[in-house]
Amino acid sequence: MGFKINLSSKKMVGIDIGYSSIKILELSKAGNKYTLDSIDLVNLPSGIVSDGFLKDHASAIAYIKSSFANHGMKDKNVVISIPCKHVIIKNIDMPKMKESELDSAIFYEAQQYITYDIKEVSFDYEILGNSAADAGSNLIMIIAGKKDIINDRVDLMNECGLHSPIVDVDCIATENMFNFNYPEETEQMAGIIKVGATETNVHIVNKGFNLFRRDIPIGGVNITEEIAKKFQMDFNEAENIKTGGIEKRDENFKTNYMIYINMIVARITSEIQRTIDYFAANNDKQYPKKIFLTGGSAMLSGLSGDIESKLNIPVSIINPFRKIVFGNNIGDTSFIESKYSLFGVAVGLAVRGLEP
Repeated sequence: MGFKINLSSKKMVGIDIGYSSIKILELSKAGNKYTLDSIDLVNLPSGIVSDGFLKDHASAIAYIKSSFANHGMKDKNVVISIPCKHVIIKNIDMPKMKESELDSAIFYEAQQYITYDIKEVSFDYEILGNSAADAGSNLIMIIAGKKDIINDRVDLMNECGLHSPIVDVDCIATENMFNFNYPEETEQMAGIIKVGATETNVHIVNKGFNLFRRDIPIGGVNITEEIAKKFQMDFNEAENIKTGGIEKRDENFKTNYMIYINMIVARITSEIQRTIDYFAANNDKQYPKKIFLTGGSAMLSGLSGDIESKLNIPVSIINPFRKIVFGNNIGDTSFIESKYSLFGVAVGLAVRGLEP
């Protein structure tokens, strides 16, 4: 199986399988116009996904099939992704050569960067353009994903009666979504921070290229677990409070909660600041001009303001639907407006499938 296969289509479904939910959306393209035709968020019970792997295929299949049926999605071609933690991504310079020569040359070159057993990975590469260091070379992105998780995701799609001609990577899909929606921001260095369920991914990008990535092992699930432990409540109640349910609580609880959540936010911000400082220290003290937040916990109370204050860099929440119009089938836009930070990867996947 190829890790990624080029495919052009006028309609495509992106499926993002996360730790606690599956995000599914269908985009269509006519000329340069992208339209959202269907969208769904499927919340998953605890234990269905663990470390990126599906532990309960039967339940996941039932959820995905039900989503397709309920939303009238007919297209069988879907773009899926695997978590960044199961992938090695490396940008290298390679002398310019014929494609037939590059295929074999890059395989041997890449082996020195791939720490997994080469027999256990699916391997792909993409020519990003001319090397900034050598006019006679190309900058090439090497991608090596572990076959076990790739096959796990592809097998799941096959069992759903779907075809997955493209297997992408969460972090690359996030960057593609950003480049698609914010083309005017790609000419300057920017930071993209995805606050996911189990980790926070920090990206530094410039002119559409990734300069740096780092994963911080704290995410929305960890935050909810800490809230549950601190205030002696179950996970679901803590999640409800974290996502806005605190307004129904008394003033004493609100005060104590805000003190505690501010401590958590400060810890996350500290890790983000340390990561960006590290990048700057190794890149001529260059800092991103703006920071963009995405992911399920991007709207965590106080997070954007704390990052902006401590790093002295403007912070915005990414709208993954900024360049997408809503189709006639999309009735309740309030759902999208309240949950849009969850759909960054899914949008990036669907857009990837519609590219020529």
